[in-house]
Amino acid sequence: MDEQLAWWWSFSRIKRIIVWALIGWAITTGVFASGSADVAAHGSSAFSLASGVFMTLVMFLVITLVATEKVHRTLVVFFIAASLLFLNYTFGHFIPTLQFLDIHQAFWSIDGEVIALLVSMMMIVWVLSQTRVFEWIAVKLFELSRGNIVVLFFSFFIITAILSAFLDNVTTIFLIVPVVISISKIFEISPVRLVIPMIIASNLWGTATLIGDPPNIMIGSYANLSFNSFITNLGFPVVVISLIIAGSMYLLMRGELSRVKKIEDFDGTLKKMKKEYRIRHKKLLISSLLVLALVIIFFFLHGFFHMPAAIPAIMGAALLMLIRDRLIRRKFGKCHESKELMEQKIHETFSRDVEWLVIGFFVFLFMIVGAIEHTGLLDIVANGIQETFWDNLLVCALAILWISAIFSAFLDNIPFTAVMLPVVANLIAFYTGQGIEANFLWWSLAFGACLGGNGTLIGSSANLVAAGLLEREKFHLAFMEYFKLGFPLMLLQVALASVAVYVMYLGSLA
Repeated sequence: MDEQLAWWWSFSRIKRIIVWALIGWAITTGVFASGSADVAAHGSSAFSLASGVFMTLVMFLVITLVATEKVHRTLVVFFIAASLLFLNYTFGHFIPTLQFLDIHQAFWSIDGEVIALLVSMMMIVWVLSQTRVFEWIAVKLFELSRGNIVVLFFSFFIITAILSAFLDNVTTIFLIVPVVISISKIFEISPVRLVIPMIIASNLWGTATLIGDPPNIMIGSYANLSFNSFITNLGFPVVVISLIIAGSMYLLMRGELSRVKKIEDFDGTLKKMKKEYRIRHKKLLISSLLVLALVIIFFFLHGFFHMPAAIPAIMGAALLMLIRDRLIRRKFGKCHESKELMEQKIHETFSRDVEWLVIGFFVFLFMIVGAIEHTGLLDIVANGIQETFWDNLLVCALAILWISAIFSAFLDNIPFTAVMLPVVANLIAFYTGQGIEANFLWWSLAFGACLGGNGTLIGSSANLVAAGLLEREKFHLAFMEYFKLGFPLMLLQVALASVAVYVMYLGSLA
């Protein structure tokens, strides 16, 4: 009975939040209706102030519900996206300001490349996990560290950082989180607190290269910037920031790390682990590693072929599925058992190994962000930066950095980066016309869009993938648990990046 009352109280709170959001929309519609009419009458932007304010309230509602975790985050964005579509075709028929999102805009706003990359990498990683290679790597790291959790903490941070610079940060999270989970089982601790620093490391070092994070790929393509230019301009600042952030995280988590179970009989424990965590299915392991290596190689070559990063991942997943199918047929022949096992493995890969809750969250979040973008709200923010700060290069660079970081922490950084690209290009052209070197504004945008992803659990694709991998192993990464550590560290990272931007500004004046 108490549980039923608690549930009803929580549901009532959610209803009150929704009601207040609708009341807020009604008020803003009434207050700003004339303003919206004036805008339409003058034939300027299609931006409706009432719609913009309402979508701001909707995004606040999404963040609030995800943060309180009264409802699963995927169900939150599912319901909100469905409500926006429903409003568009019902009440929106009579009230144009309610036409936020039609079905075509909804599907157009979904980033198919991101979804395809996530699904394909999930398939590759989980086929690879069947060989127990992640547990084997965990044992090797345990052996090299002599069971010292502090050494393991920094080892994981460094490995994650390096991989994220030369792969994309989502792929790195797919590879590193299963190993962290395996290590946590050895020490009999929850892996959640160890995974958070790895998320931060992946987003931080993804900032350093052209291929590390999707916003960088967009910036590099739009501005015709090379792989080397990213490393040259962002590499050293990222290294310095990483040293400070790694030290800060260790100081914040030192108490927790000191309470981790001590390994009394290291040699005996290691011997037992080596016996328990042996490699299985060696042929499948070799095939999986070869396929993964090819995928990574083509990640590096994507610029040469002008090929989206999702393409090699899709090809790798398809190839690996066929190889596994072939290995099953070779082992069991054409008997009924072979066909049953083959179908079972295929079914498990598509139904169990792919984290559809994570994929669903991205799909519906993309729709909601698409509705926000459709209102013109992001364009207003971008143009506001240009009109407000155009006459002061340093203030303009810092505004791009901080505003991009805040928006990236609470929204997807891809659409915001997209609307900022022409704005930054116009600003650079304006300053270049005055004989001032302003190309470093691209690095301000890259710093803000990538580092901002460390602010919240929904700030980056890598964050949500890590949460999904943890949930698969029955561990829960709460929004507020991540926020308490991630958001202050994000502010510190952006503050340190501000120093780097200031140095770049001084260089532009030289």
